Amino acid sequence: MRARRSASLPGPRRPPPPAPPAAAAPCVGGTSASAASTGPGRTAPGCPRAGAGRLVAAWLVTRALLTVLVLTGQTFGAQQNVQGDLRIYADWASTLGHGGGLPVGDERWQYPPAAAIAFVLPELAHALSALSYRVAFVGLALLVDAAVTVALARRGRDAAWFWTLGLTALGPVALARFDLLPAAAALAAVLAVARGRPGRAGFAIGVGAACKVWPVLMLVALPRPASWAPLRRLLGGLVGAVVMFGAVLVATGWWRDAFGFVGAQQARGLQVESVAATPFVLVHMAGGPGPRYSYGSLQFDGPWARAVATACSLTEVVVIVAAALWWWLRAAPPIEWPFAPRWPFAPGLPFAPRLTDAGTSEAGSAGSAGSRAVAEVLASRALALVLVVVVTARVLSPQYLVWLLALAAAVIAVRPAGALPGWPGEGAGSRPVRAAARRGGRVAVGLLAVAAVSQLIYPWRYNDVVQGRIVLSVLLVLRNLGMVIVCWWALRAVAGPPPSRRGRPPARPMPPP
Repeated sequence: MRARRSASLPGPRRPPPPAPPAAAAPCVGGTSASAASTGPGRTAPGCPRAGAGRLVAAWLVTRALLTVLVLTGQTFGAQQNVQGDLRIYADWASTLGHGGGLPVGDERWQYPPAAAIAFVLPELAHALSALSYRVAFVGLALLVDAAVTVALARRGRDAAWFWTLGLTALGPVALARFDLLPAAAALAAVLAVARGRPGRAGFAIGVGAACKVWPVLMLVALPRPASWAPLRRLLGGLVGAVVMFGAVLVATGWWRDAFGFVGAQQARGLQVESVAATPFVLVHMAGGPGPRYSYGSLQFDGPWARAVATACSLTEVVVIVAAALWWWLRAAPPIEWPFAPRWPFAPGLPFAPRLTDAGTSEAGSAGSAGSRAVAEVLASRALALVLVVVVTARVLSPQYLVWLLALAAAVIAVRPAGALPGWPGEGAGSRPVRAAARRGGRVAVGLLAVAAVSQLIYPWRYNDVVQGRIVLSVLLVLRNLGMVIVCWWALRAVAGPPPSRRGRPPARPMPPP
């Protein structure tokens, strides 16, 4: 009895066992305790990603469907065949591969000279194997698509899901055009900035601009840095890409007439799918003149159409110059660009950063949030600027939406949980940041809807549009209206909260009477 009674008597309490460190927390459902700082839809490093199997299954099923739609051609009730451009690519690649120069005499050649490399790669696979050029090109597109999906999945499942659904909504044209290559380069540039690697970002921008011109707009969308060191690295990577492609062009002899594509682009008319061609679509629906095939697409001709096309080119120049002046010369404070050192793990050197207990450098751990914020500014601005350029362009091919989907996925992947640099005092739950997040979400959903409608127009019911039939003509007008609305949402999302008035002294209280 005494033993039992003494056992029930209160004694000195023992301290609780120490909690395990956050780095050693077990993964539950694919996440860990340290994943709270990575934001929604992201997982901590070293933990298996929840839902990865569903993402892989969705990618395999949707890409198999798109591949079948590309390779089978004009089937399942489609009015157009997406293989038309593949035949053009194959002809160009055959000429280039047999020692011919750039096809500048062909009015359909409207690409920078480095695009020839992208066309020749499937030709090499065709020469070295039994694969046809069409199959080799689709295989190359699938490899690029898979690389983009994996890169996005490493940042967050939501971005990878958006990309997977976006290309599915756009349809087989996404795999039958080479626009995946510059889009992947632009995405790689944003992710490199998020990792604090401006040199790699500049190289990726150079690769994308060498294939198609539009990734050079990312230089305009760059936030103004507080110091010029990261910008020098970015420009160094850009110059490295230019030198690399220049050496290839000189070695192959493709440097002759390298800028001949500019004249073909300026000579194009008003494509039937462009936003500026909406009045002409309505007139054609009411019995007016229709489009005709020229420069590789169906476009409206005539003095009014040529005047509108010229106005579109001037509008694009004005928009780009205005964006550059506003983002680089306005009174907003510059943003600090955290970037990783060239030798992050070089103990013994006087300039090497000190390593933390987790094995990462102090510079990388301290600058990760700032790098993501800089990348989010870059991606959001680039998305808004490219949207404005696409909406005001004289040509709007459906594959252009691949650019917008890649930039929107980049925004989702790198968006930080906190406020943007340069706007102090705005936390993650503040009203301006929540409003910007809502606007960014509307842009993503709007792009998915625009992509789905664009697939219905091309390739499924494109002949109805060309013939001026009412239902598809009205649907094209609604698609263009949706493009304008999404562009407006993107511009509002970029505007964000007002910049801080750092130079104004605080107001002094009035003295008592």
